[in-house]
Amino acid sequence: MSTHPSSTQLQQRLAGYWSELLGLPEIAPGDHFISLGGNSLLATMLANRIEEDLGIRPMMGELFNTLEEVATLCEQLLQEQAEAGR
Repeated sequence: MSTHPSSTQLQQRLAGYWSELLGLPEIAPGDHFISLGGNSLLATMLANRIEEDLGIRPMMGELFNTLEEVATLCEQLLQEQAEAGR
């Protein structure tokens, strides 16, 4: 059984990061980082936060997507990390 969070849990966690960084009360799965006011500085801060909390480092360009896409990417990175650690 895997120990990393499910898509929904991961999405909720990422939504919290986005909400904090972008100053928005709610983030929907289809919301796009750039459309909500994200920029490269905020993306760097987001990448740092993801790395600190989840131990994975998405590339900045990969964060310029929807919340759902970023969550899927992070899940793939977590999966790869788990497989590499076996």
